[in-house]
Amino acid sequence: MEIDVALVPQVARGWSNTVSIVIDELRASSTITTILDRGCSRLYVTAGLEAARRLARLHDGLLAGERGGSAPRGFDFDNSPAAISRADVRDRVVILSTSNGTKVLGWVKDAPATLVGCLLNARSCAEVAVELARSMNARIGIVCAGTLGVFALDDAVAAGVIVQRIVEVIAAQGGEPNLCEAAVAVVQLRSSYPDLETPLQNSVAGRLLARLGTHEDVPYCAQVDISTTVPVLRPGMPLAVERYLSLSR
Repeated sequence: MEIDVALVPQVARGWSNTVSIVIDELRASSTITTILDRGCSRLYVTAGLEAARRLARLHDGLLAGERGGSAPRGFDFDNSPAAISRADVRDRVVILSTSNGTKVLGWVKDAPATLVGCLLNARSCAEVAVELARSMNARIGIVCAGTLGVFALDDAVAAGVIVQRIVEVIAAQGGEPNLCEAAVAVVQLRSSYPDLETPLQNSVAGRLLARLGTHEDVPYCAQVDISTTVPVLRPGMPLAVERYLSLSR
């Protein structure tokens, strides 16, 4: 099974027959996973603030997201997964709009399947991606959301962990993973750090969070394999993500 990585999201626009995993480690992917962990009834994702506010009015929903790392005017939450992990969003509609991650999800919405991955759900995301790729006779592609089109260290390191998990899943099933060069590169990048918190802190996003005084999100997002929630993009508009239910169920 072929595994590829787009180190910047523009590369993924040329992919075909690819089960995609979008990673915006700090912080949209981690926030999406956490919101679904908290039991929201529906999660919409949108790039535009006015579209987000319109959906919130229509569905009596909660608004979450950021511009420049901080919550826009009138939003209930910013894009902090650590803060949302303590919030009561059960059975509520949530609308998430961020500077980068929600936009990239829109770019790959036409893939055969689009998952949202992060360190929190790395193993579960790998298992689902392999399951879907086998069922669709497709390859797996990890899309690093980057920072406004530029390489992002936090996304690439998280991609390295997820590639490792995918390789483990395929090997456990007796298969043979075929890693493209970018996939090999992110595994080597991840291996160059003794821990995961350090590269997240050193990334552009991590340094921004430090300047904003948001110190709890990096250690929260650096946790690995603590969630079994795998968000999957639901076809149609407006864009929504929901918790994946196994094909075997």
